[in-house]
Formats: sequence, structure tokens, C-alpha cells
Amino acid sequence: MTDIDKAVEKIEQGDAWEETDEVVLVEVKKPLDKVIPVRLPADKWEQIRAEARELGVGPTTLARMWILERLRQRVKA
Repeated sequence: MTDIDKAVEKIEQGDAWEETDEVVLVEVKKPLDKVIPVRLPADKWEQIRAEARELGVGPTTLARMWILERLRQRVKA
């Protein structure tokens, strides 16, 4: 039996927590609830994908970052 199988078995038996387990507080971001369809030429989409790949994020995440950055700039102006 692998370690993963043992862990799953403990969870299924309701014995997933140890007294020595550390409690970790996790900050959950506000869920994103709006979707904006944006039409782009294929070459521009590929540019976004390439840039996103370099930055280690997804292309839609990068587009969202750029939109929010632009909104912040307009607020400062």
C-alpha cells in the first residue's frame, strides 16, 4: 500500500487529522464572477499566449492583469 493509499484510507475512516498537525490560515481571494468575451485576431492571441508563458501565467490571467493595471492607472490620473 502506497503512502497516498494510506492517506486516503485515513480520510475515508474519518481519521485524517493528527494532534500534531499544524493549522494554517489561508486567505481566499474574492471569487471572480464576471466573464468578458473579447475578440482578438489570432496573431494577437498568440502574442498574449507567448508573453503569458514567459511570465508563467495563463493568457487570460495576463489579460485580466493588464485590464486591472489600466484601471488603476486611470484612477491615479
